[in-house]
Amino acid sequence: MKKYRINSGVNLVVIPTTQFKTLHIAIDFVAPALTSNISARSLLSYLMAVSARQYPTQQEVAQKTIDLYGAQYQTDVYRFGQTHHVRVTLQLPAPDYIDDGNDLLVDAFNFLQEMIFDPLLDGQKFDRKVFVKEQQSLINELESIKDDKPRYAISQLRNITYDVPNLQSSSAGDIDLVKNLTSESLYTAYQNMISNDLVNIVVLGNVNESDVESIIKDWSISPRRLPVLQPFYRQALRPATVEKKQYQRDINQAMLTLAMRLDVPPLDKQRFAAMVMNALLGGSPLSKLFMNVREKASLAYSIYSKWQYDTGFLLIAAGLDADKVVQAEKMIDEEILAIQNGEFEDKVVTSIKKSLINDYLSQQDSPNSQIETAFSRLLTGSETSESEWIKQVQAVTANDIRLVAKKLQIQSRFILLPKE
Repeated sequence: MKKYRINSGVNLVVIPTTQFKTLHIAIDFVAPALTSNISARSLLSYLMAVSARQYPTQQEVAQKTIDLYGAQYQTDVYRFGQTHHVRVTLQLPAPDYIDDGNDLLVDAFNFLQEMIFDPLLDGQKFDRKVFVKEQQSLINELESIKDDKPRYAISQLRNITYDVPNLQSSSAGDIDLVKNLTSESLYTAYQNMISNDLVNIVVLGNVNESDVESIIKDWSISPRRLPVLQPFYRQALRPATVEKKQYQRDINQAMLTLAMRLDVPPLDKQRFAAMVMNALLGGSPLSKLFMNVREKASLAYSIYSKWQYDTGFLLIAAGLDADKVVQAEKMIDEEILAIQNGEFEDKVVTSIKKSLINDYLSQQDSPNSQIETAFSRLLTGSETSESEWIKQVQAVTANDIRLVAKKLQIQSRFILLPKE
């Protein structure tokens, strides 16, 4: 992985490889995640996906991707810690498999340049017709969260867990804020993103690095003052658990969600113990929550844990019958206590480590995973080699697991229940 500094706040990483028959280009616009900008940035990703001055309709955008030998073009938004990302990606056949490969490389970057930097405008605002249509699409997406019960329960848990507003809502925005956007205010947000965001570009494939660097330099992305970014978030311990229950008529089963503070410093080696501990608790088919709560006790239809490394919380979510919520949570507490007391078998831990390492190695065969790793390194300034990662996972001891599990502290609880 080689990093090029295109301009102040504009970075390019080229990962030359013949491992894949495809070329992958990903561009990340990174800014502080603020309640005042998340909704606009999310809507921008919708508009950038369907139109540009050269391609004013979604059909014309689609035709251009067909002309690029069936390229896949998409946009999305992400949040990592207190940073918000608008990401544009393009995947197409590797140029060396195409007769006019050099032209294809240039055409691919020209298409991205047009979609990102030459939007469909009406003066100092976005085209009204496209704006209204995509605004409604985003509103529909946000409204649909309530129909997805597990997703909705987790969104409500997030709302009562975090002390800062920019982490309480969806990374896709807030319905009311989206409704209040105008084509003029969205254009202002676009100008701010294009001019001020940290820009990270990752290109993976069998390409000439100097050719890619030359193309990106021709884009003339203006230098920018680096925004103050906080990739990691850690919250002070609350003295009491925050709890919320909600009843709905249109559901048959309950959702129990728990947020537990796990105070592991960012980039600390203890993160490997936390990773193994999470897999032992509920993050794998060999976990205590899956094997004991779901399989043996039949207290849940689904149950898992997820360690949110960027924010320092461990999430537990279970779908279950309403009359089993209390019993299930009691057993969850017992399983956590068992890990804290070291009550687990070495052979299970060994199997979990092997599974984690196998999953990690299999991700090396995924271009998307490699690109995600490159973006993470650019954002956090931290890099762990493959051999070091494996070494650290293998080195985790039973005592390491027990000690990191003792850091788990319940902070919030959201329960979604069927209404009689």
